[in-house]
Amino acid sequence: MTLRPTSLMKRLVTLSGAALAVLAASGAAVASVRSAATPSVTPLAAERLRVVTANLAFRGPDAVRQDWSTIGPDADIVFVQEAKNVRLRDILGDGWAVRQDTSSEDRQGSAVVIRKSAVRDIGDLQLVKGTEASGCPDGGILTRWIAQVDVQLNNNRWVRTASLHMPPPRCQTGPGSPYAVMADNVVAFAKRSGRLLVLGADWNKVVDEDPNDIGARTGLLPRGPDSGHRIDGFYVSPAITTSGLQQLPQTGSDHRPVQMTVVVPEP
Repeated sequence: MTLRPTSLMKRLVTLSGAALAVLAASGAAVASVRSAATPSVTPLAAERLRVVTANLAFRGPDAVRQDWSTIGPDADIVFVQEAKNVRLRDILGDGWAVRQDTSSEDRQGSAVVIRKSAVRDIGDLQLVKGTEASGCPDGGILTRWIAQVDVQLNNNRWVRTASLHMPPPRCQTGPGSPYAVMADNVVAFAKRSGRLLVLGADWNKVVDEDPNDIGARTGLLPRGPDSGHRIDGFYVSPAITTSGLQQLPQTGSDHRPVQMTVVVPEP
């Protein structure tokens, strides 16, 4: 049978419409698959952390366990000093990651403790020598260490945290003395860190009146209490904002813990 021109044109139009419908459906299916395979990206926000620095005054496990009822409840990261008489991992619960070297008294003194739920990942402890053991006037000191731990926050930002205990003021007797040497090593540590940095320490001098100019030489910002015993506090990278600096209630130590909130910007 021979189709008339009008019938043939109708048949071609019908076939073309069907083909276009198939192509449209295929395109929609591919777009749907691509959409399902490529999840939407949620912008990462700045991350808030509560940090505390606490000198435990060489107290034993029972005393430190009691102190932790003041130090721990509102802390995400705790910078610890004078902990040579206590193995922190033996007294803290599974919710805490303890980074403390207990191989010798001098290495055990400074530590970093992190609330596991507050961060995404926690690096290993690295000890950087601050100053050698020395016979300072009116009593010597053990070797001092900078206890460094890198943490990845929930916004994927990595921050370097470090706890340290500067020598007592009697150990600063001029260039080359233990306090001056450790100040120089803290400056060198900060300059080569290459990450956002939060230092918590017993500085053994007023935090924001350091004659060794640690802040000016590193660009780190001092954060310490305005009254009372003013030697415990923090130095932080300028990109990190801070608020709520306060001394916590007195523990059994002769140092009151100092707490602060830091805000780490998104990557």
